[in-house]
Amino acid sequence: MALELRCPTVDEYDAFRRSLLSTFGADPDADPAGPERLRALIEPDRIWAAFDGREIVATAATFALRLAVPGGELPMAGLTVVSVRPTHRRRGLMRALVQRHLDDARAHREPVSGLWASEASIYTRFGYGVAAHVDTLDLDVRGRTPAEVAPGAPVDDVAFADDETVLATLPPLYDAIHRTRAGMVSRTPAWWRLRRVADNALWRGGATARHHVIAWRDGVATGWVAFRQRSSWRDGLADGAVEIEELVAVDGRAEASLWRFATTVDLFPRVHYTYAPVDAALPWLIADARRVVRRRSDSLHLRIDDVATALAARRYAADGALRIEVRDEPGTPGYALTIEGGAARCVRDDAAPDLSMDRATLGSIYLGGVAPSLLARAGRLQGTPAALRLADRAFSADAPPWCVEVF
Repeated sequence: MALELRCPTVDEYDAFRRSLLSTFGADPDADPAGPERLRALIEPDRIWAAFDGREIVATAATFALRLAVPGGELPMAGLTVVSVRPTHRRRGLMRALVQRHLDDARAHREPVSGLWASEASIYTRFGYGVAAHVDTLDLDVRGRTPAEVAPGAPVDDVAFADDETVLATLPPLYDAIHRTRAGMVSRTPAWWRLRRVADNALWRGGATARHHVIAWRDGVATGWVAFRQRSSWRDGLADGAVEIEELVAVDGRAEASLWRFATTVDLFPRVHYTYAPVDAALPWLIADARRVVRRRSDSLHLRIDDVATALAARRYAADGALRIEVRDEPGTPGYALTIEGGAARCVRDDAAPDLSMDRATLGSIYLGGVAPSLLARAGRLQGTPAALRLADRAFSADAPPWCVEVF
């Protein structure tokens, strides 16, 4: 029987979720609100499934997002919920779904596509490059006192927040912060309600419900930490963990205040944060930095689809001119990038390139997370020494890109 690729009907959303979650080894019954989220967060013509008869055997969808880039933001098609049942591998279903996503993104005038990869090696062949990283931080504070975290620093007040306070306070604070940090993505009211506040057993993984603690300074919110707690006892002693989902702050004082709270929760001496920014202050706030165990991994992958639009959308740290060849576009002119006063113009140009790279490599340098010269050393990019020096300066950003939103 021929396979059919189409948008599922609303009545098929539950089957869509069951196919997706069972492919990833999760329990569909632990997420009863899944179909509601699909209806609320994804436009009905931006969700696709492959059908073998009446059975859904592959899935994909697109979130309509806005991506913060150095000096601005631009629309991004967020590729999500990509799955292929193990019975239907090697039939071209994933390639067909990714192509449907890219065609749809072009129709919606979204110049970049982004994703979090379940397997990092898959998406390079589709033109996605690692554009941001995160650190997993683990800290055991047993035997330490609160004063050993950010000793002597002024601290903001912290308080637990109920769902109503979270929904009233955090969205405008997040909006202000996300535009200043490349890699962060927008959150709609529905996103806040259904992904950042709503909770279910599938997401908890045996830990508690999600808690929010907000930092306040003179009555103004300055940041928050969202976390779960996992109780544990060993040899009669408390060995629980604070499992942080996100810690976001407007400045160093607010960040230090939130870390002081997270590392001093009675009965929970272990702290775990999977998606910390690579420039998290914790190792510099604690008296003994060796107690912080760090492990780095990739997070946001980007495909720069409309190169001219994307390159002109961000600001740059150095002026100059670069001619860039994107090798995934054989037989077409390259791009002339001209930067004046940090702002850029980018047009097609058939002159000899200063820099040559594939689309995935362009995605890696776009937010400033990886220096072009480093990728040149790795053989992923070719350019003259002068062009590499200029590209390193121009594409650099004030802070490393960070995408805390797993989508």
